[in-house]
Amino acid sequence: MALGLMGGAVVFGPLMLAVDRGLAVLCVAVFLGLTTLAGRLRYPLVSAVATSAIVVGLVTARIGYVAAHWSSYADAPFSMFAVWQGGFSAIGGIVGAAATLAIRLGRTRALVAGWGALAAAGGLWFALQVLIPPVTYGPFPYRVTLATSAGAPLPLSRFRGRPFLVNLWATWCGPCRRELPMLDAAASRSGVPILLADQGEDPATVSAYLTRERIGAGHVALDPARSLSNAFQVAGYPATAFVAADGTIVQLQLGELSRAALADGIDMARKHR
Repeated sequence: MALGLMGGAVVFGPLMLAVDRGLAVLCVAVFLGLTTLAGRLRYPLVSAVATSAIVVGLVTARIGYVAAHWSSYADAPFSMFAVWQGGFSAIGGIVGAAATLAIRLGRTRALVAGWGALAAAGGLWFALQVLIPPVTYGPFPYRVTLATSAGAPLPLSRFRGRPFLVNLWATWCGPCRRELPMLDAAASRSGVPILLADQGEDPATVSAYLTRERIGAGHVALDPARSLSNAFQVAGYPATAFVAADGTIVQLQLGELSRAALADGIDMARKHR
């Protein structure tokens, strides 16, 4: 199986993991490793409470992210439980884990060891954020021409000079089906154009799906040759490209979008200079 880097994700054969989530898994593993070592050498209680610290840290990390992006969740509060979409606050997680260690270990030397392990893992996270260079996606391929759901030509050059986003999806893709109603609703009220580009399917299949799911066709485009998939080097769906007014792809989000990630990506595209 081939290992590679695609946009903001690590690809291992058919599996795809966002880089930031991969780094989070690495830092959690470092914390577990250090607390296990501390437990074997001198402080067994540290390793005993490490799991609970991680669980509480994940919960507070999610709470911190949702609180910071509450305007994106207010209209659909239950979407805050869609943790598979990503969205965690590193600071919130560290604070939650540190508080758990303090409560469980008390004012002991074991607490110092636990906080030391947490500081090492947290320091690694922030260091990697600084040291890993940002991903560059290059210019948007305006040369590509898609088709409207009615079959008329849709040249992407019409979007030159303004920020927009294009979402790659397919009717057979489960995460695509989950996020499509949200994107369709956002496209109807957003000041930034949102194009929903179906990849590789025939018009009849797409039309039947849109009718069945009561999704408007006004923001849907057809890309039967998967031209955008090839241009972005995307092997899985959904994938969303946020494009600035100068044609720079400022973010290529692989996987299902949350409302907060959608708002953040649009804001990035608007502010890019």
